[in-house]
Amino acid sequence: MPTGPHKARPTSADVARLAGVSRTTVSYVLNRPGDRPINEDTRRRVMAAVRELGYTPHSTARTLRSGRSNIVLVPMPRLPLAPTRHRFLEELGRELTDRGLNLLIHGDRTSTGIEGARAWAELRPAAVFTEADRCPPEAAELLRKAGVDAVLLHGPRPRSHAPTLVMDSAEVAELATRHLLARGHRKLACLVPGGDVAALGRARFEVVTTVAGHEGVPVQRVDCAFGSESLSVAVDAWRDPRRRPDAVYAYNDEYALALIQGLKDAGLRVPDDIAVIGSDNLPLGAALRPRLTTTYLDLSPAAAATADAIEALLHGEAPSPDLSAARPKLVIRESA
Repeated sequence: MPTGPHKARPTSADVARLAGVSRTTVSYVLNRPGDRPINEDTRRRVMAAVRELGYTPHSTARTLRSGRSNIVLVPMPRLPLAPTRHRFLEELGRELTDRGLNLLIHGDRTSTGIEGARAWAELRPAAVFTEADRCPPEAAELLRKAGVDAVLLHGPRPRSHAPTLVMDSAEVAELATRHLLARGHRKLACLVPGGDVAALGRARFEVVTTVAGHEGVPVQRVDCAFGSESLSVAVDAWRDPRRRPDAVYAYNDEYALALIQGLKDAGLRVPDDIAVIGSDNLPLGAALRPRLTTTYLDLSPAAAATADAIEALLHGEAPSPDLSAARPKLVIRESA
């Protein structure tokens, strides 16, 4: 049996007294962040009181009162998350918390379209932030009819049926190709993986061929799976200098590191015989030798831009027209 005096659970009235505001203001800050603007100093005082007292609102009761939660629902992306995407979600969670909102990752990677929208709407989120190709116009309309006040998409280009944060991961392939061409490489190859990442692999290959084609540079397509064994056919062919590219865009850092190992095993030198460049800026790429040249999407400005856009939509306002927050970056090391 429990012993000792039972300590009363803090209430919203306790938060209001400590913050020097009314209970209504506490409710607006915690429960209805999109209904009206709140002075930033007031909001910070309320949140500081919440943390000091250890106050936790009753989410079910709040949802029943307001018809929605303070949840920003993000469906689990279908592709494996690169470290930059992990950091983006962590930063987005912090940005939303500062605005009285909670990030919730919906674990079903396959949910999409009308069925996906129904599954997301069941949780009565205040906002949904998802990949554009998973939320066509009819799905966005279903979410709005279900009471989701903010529908924000992300993808390589803007969509007309909902505000879109432009995040084009194929831009890393363009930057990598331009770097190789600038270094004087004129016989390129591009790894094109299959499986779950096949669509993105094809998209990056198309970017490489387009950019290289403008300068009349051929690109050898290498279809592959992850691992040195899958790459062995291409590597064996490249022992012949006449069939060998002088540089390879390897889709991402994991494939690039596997390729470098395969080239080493075949007695080929990187970058002297073949330069190799990846994408994603994995920490391991800077630790191994030769250190890996890579490109990545810098998403550091995107978390605040996303949170600002969601907050604007919850206030009934149009978000900033410039939602192209992600920028491709190049890290030059030894492999290219």
